[in-house]
Amino acid sequence: MHFSPKSLPLTVLLAVTALSGHSQAEDKPAPAPPAQQQEAGEKKENAAPMAKAFATPDGKYKFTVDASAAPDLLPWVEEKLAPVVIEWYPKIVALLPSEGFTAADAVLLEFKEDMPPGVPAYAQGNKVTLSTPWFRQQLKGEARGCVVHELVHVVQNYGRAAVVNRRPARNPGWVVEGLADYIRWFLYEPESKGALIRGGQWQRVKYDQSYRITANFFDFLVRTHGKELITKVNAAAREGKYSPDIWKELTGQTLDELDAAWKKAGSASTGD
Repeated sequence: MHFSPKSLPLTVLLAVTALSGHSQAEDKPAPAPPAQQQEAGEKKENAAPMAKAFATPDGKYKFTVDASAAPDLLPWVEEKLAPVVIEWYPKIVALLPSEGFTAADAVLLEFKEDMPPGVPAYAQGNKVTLSTPWFRQQLKGEARGCVVHELVHVVQNYGRAAVVNRRPARNPGWVVEGLADYIRWFLYEPESKGALIRGGQWQRVKYDQSYRITANFFDFLVRTHGKELITKVNAAAREGKYSPDIWKELTGQTLDELDAAWKKAGSASTGD
């Protein structure tokens, strides 16, 4: 049965209030004793961190790995990944310079649980997103090389083209990904031979098949025309000035001619 306060005599209302023994203000829980407050503060301070921050020895480049979605990977980040990032990010910056460009000096790497199927990682601006399930499976495999690949994309910063060029040329995907895989497979981990082309494969490959295959093509170009070739192609792409004609300008040969020379040399090296 519900009573409206307006239906009760004043004396009854006063009695009810007195019997209740507390006001609305007193409904709030009493503060914890000082000892409990101190214990709660200590637990908060001792809680396992969800991120790892580190920097190059000169302090020029700083990195943060957000492992909120994968706290179990923090020991691997600290022991295995951080040394690679510290060593290779400055190397990538030195490999890919261009006039008026300064690479990001702060990079965020974030583990994410619900990445699109088949995508281990991707870079956007100065942030690299990492697939938690994929990395858990690849800690002793391709995990670190994958991060090196994505750091190349951070340094490439081809989004700059739209800022400095009113009509930027489109950068082909095979150039973008092939360059990142070249630095990964032929400079960071050449011993893995991850971009090796074998035997009869030479009859089926083409320079623009991207990733590892284009990386192999770029390695051939560096060995035959010098490492400055990659630097100049990257600079043109970053400024929105890439054109297929750049290969003729830099090597004296068209892409098709370079492709034929690459496959001929590769076939000869494998005895085809």
